Amino acid sequence: MSKIIKISNLKQDNKNFNKHTDAGMELLGNSIDKVGVIESFTVSLDDKIITGNARQEKMLEKFGDVEPILIETDGQRPIVIKRTDIKSDTKEFYEAALLANTVSKNNINFDDSMIEEVAVAEFDIDVEELGYQNYEEEDEEELEHKKTVEDLSNMIAVALTDDEQEVWNKIKENLNKKKDKNAIFELIKFYSNEKGID
Repeated sequence: MSKIIKISNLKQDNKNFNKHTDAGMELLGNSIDKVGVIESFTVSLDDKIITGNARQEKMLEKFGDVEPILIETDGQRPIVIKRTDIKSDTKEFYEAALLANTVSKNNINFDDSMIEEVAVAEFDIDVEELGYQNYEEEDEEELEHKKTVEDLSNMIAVALTDDEQEVWNKIKENLNKKKDKNAIFELIKFYSNEKGID
């Protein structure tokens, strides 16, 4: 059952993995001013913010300490926000759609040390499996590759069937490589050594 709660009662995560950016926070504020709430935030059972610390901060500035619409869930059913003031295929519709994506893109600034301290050291989370990469710790081979790739003309894209993908996953596992690119590098090196290609 939903309960009445104020926005300020929802606690910021003091171990937030996203430090955000000044430009992103400004864009988020402008987004709320222009199109209102597009995406909200999620809190834990004890009211600490899981995701959306920045949105809570900006909503508090915009709306004051109001009572938000609180939906309690165990995460097993989708929650849909329906905007009754926006019709599809309108200027407002596409402004909201664009802002939802530009804010997300511009307001991400991973706190690498916090991720290492909390996610990795304290809770032993496989952060790479969850899509996180600390680019400061990339190996020399990958950094050298980034320097040499100047445009998309050097990109290789391959579409695999389900069976081919299963075989490829086994190859990566045997090579002890999680990334497709690193596994390909390993195969290229192996083939080059076998054939004496410099």
